[in-house]
Amino acid sequence: MATTTSSLFSRVQELRERGEEFLWRERSGNEPLPLRFLLRTLQIIYAVARDLGSGQVSLRAMGLVYYTVIASVPMLALTFSVLKGLGVHNTLEPTLLRVLEPFLGEYASDITGNVVDFVDNIRVDVLSFVSLGVLLYTVLAMMQKMEAAFNYIWSVNQPRSLGSRISEYLFAVIVSPLLILISVGIASYVNTNFFVEHLEDLRFGARILQFMGWLMPIVFMSVAFAFVYSFIPNIRVNFTSAWVGGIVTTFAWMLMGWIFRNFITVESANAAIYAAFFVVILLMLFIYLGWFVMLIGSAVAFYHQYPSRTRIGRKLPRLSIAEQEEVTLTVAALIIRRFQLGEPPWSMPELIQHCNLNAQVLQAALDTLKDIQFVYETSDEPKRYLPGGSVHDMGILELRNKIRAHSIDHMPAREISRDQLAVREFLKNADSILDEKLGDERFAALYQQADDNKKGTHQT
Repeated sequence: MATTTSSLFSRVQELRERGEEFLWRERSGNEPLPLRFLLRTLQIIYAVARDLGSGQVSLRAMGLVYYTVIASVPMLALTFSVLKGLGVHNTLEPTLLRVLEPFLGEYASDITGNVVDFVDNIRVDVLSFVSLGVLLYTVLAMMQKMEAAFNYIWSVNQPRSLGSRISEYLFAVIVSPLLILISVGIASYVNTNFFVEHLEDLRFGARILQFMGWLMPIVFMSVAFAFVYSFIPNIRVNFTSAWVGGIVTTFAWMLMGWIFRNFITVESANAAIYAAFFVVILLMLFIYLGWFVMLIGSAVAFYHQYPSRTRIGRKLPRLSIAEQEEVTLTVAALIIRRFQLGEPPWSMPELIQHCNLNAQVLQAALDTLKDIQFVYETSDEPKRYLPGGSVHDMGILELRNKIRAHSIDHMPAREISRDQLAVREFLKNADSILDEKLGDERFAALYQQADDNKKGTHQT
């Protein structure tokens, strides 16, 4: 048995290595467009499957279930208050029922009724200052957890500032009901008036109307998911990539609805086992799968926007010491040059796009420069980076030595062996020779050399 298991494992490992070799093989770039599209799709599928295998996506979806259950009623209460101020609060119940019914079937009306009853019993206008503060805090805490989950998907280590969270989260909570009403109104008009008026008299008008009735919800859902993927992560997301993720999420959402209708709510034996609690179990399962599907769609958008990450995933690349120094000095040179030219300071998204590097690698470089007090962050959103002192006479080797000496956890005091003393002496001599040769080099020389190389390339 052990031999059979070992043989099977070896076979699976061999197939995996062959698949990886096929996906990441160096190619000429002259392949037909369908083949390139297929390869790109397979690479994204492989990368998403690898993320699912790590368990982090499922774990974060589970965490969001808890916060959704806790904060759903306060969030709906705020939404209800906005809709009531607009005089259209009666649309809350049918809209919620329309969302849940394809998934929960006959149980959707019970869940919708209970939620609406809870919301109706909350009188936001008579809440005390403390109660209203708790209500808002619950909603903001949920959205913060949502941002943390999506930031993980996008490999973003830096969340929004406190001021940005409050303003942007509340803006989303207040504006979302308006967007829902507008989208529902547009969809209803397009489906009932526009297409009927222009296509009804055509020969194949009925079939076209049927196709448009199937297509329009998909378009609106994919655009809605794309806006979510663009707004929540604390990073600039290309709308094209967000829309690709939105399309994938839409079809996954429809598949989830089909599974719920045909296997979970109708033929499930769990209804008899859990009895009255089955509605609660079903709702939590629906919330979990909903977040799970949305995180998968966000991962698709991430790998579509950053193709180089499909191979290495979200783990921090293990750069050599020389590569770390190179990236950190490059970031320092860019910040100094912007400052000396009097141009707006660099932001993190701009540095990522300009250097075409991993966000985590650039964040590590910026953290090092901040720790040695070479740069500091502005209060802008997104944060921008300025030199922390005079940089006109800053030598490249001087900054390099500060970077090399930077350490968060220094070695404890101990007796040093003769071998380490010999190595330390060698490194000190090497630094002395390097300082004699290049100690006077300034960053301005780097700019001049880069400009000369650029001119030479254009002339060639």
